[in-house]
Amino acid sequence: MTGMMLYFALGLMVLTVLSNRYWRRQLVVTRIAMSKLKEKVDDVTKEVADVASDYAQLAHHHAEMEKRVQKAEIDMQAAILELDQKKSSAMQRYFVFDRNEPRPGRFWEVAVRCHPTGVSLSDQRGYRGWTGIRRYLLIADGDREARERVAARYPRKAGFEIVEVAGCRLNGLTVNRISELSTFRKPGKPEEDGAVARPQRRATSAQS
Repeated sequence: MTGMMLYFALGLMVLTVLSNRYWRRQLVVTRIAMSKLKEKVDDVTKEVADVASDYAQLAHHHAEMEKRVQKAEIDMQAAILELDQKKSSAMQRYFVFDRNEPRPGRFWEVAVRCHPTGVSLSDQRGYRGWTGIRRYLLIADGDREARERVAARYPRKAGFEIVEVAGCRLNGLTVNRISELSTFRKPGKPEEDGAVARPQRRATSAQS
């Protein structure tokens, strides 16, 4: 009877050892699975945070774009209104001094009035008058040079009078000081450098 009890106790002890080893392995496996699951949860949490940040940025950009669209619509309405006003207003004509070579400087606007009354036919010969005031656009370094150039072409003795000399009020008129990049002519060919310049053309009219 004692031997059977000993064998039973030994078997129970062996079963307990095996059971402990099994459950220890299961505990290690569970801990590894929990660690992997925690890593996945951390990754998902990070991705959610990134998505939330991207969404916040997109929402901010969307709000900015809405503001820009509203501003663009307001500017467009203002531009349409200004265009309608300009269409209904009287047209102002400008006359341009044509040149064969580019001239550095800025654009000037010179108003010239023609009143041939009291002028002799000899002084008026060779000049073609007009009614009212003409505004000429020309390029010069200063208002004095602009006045002198216009006065040389339309002298007072022939019945012309310079009413005003001011900086050009037309938008977008600029002159590059590098002659090769001037908007008034294309770069000439090498064989054309020594060519004789053609005579100056008469003033042509430009409308704005």
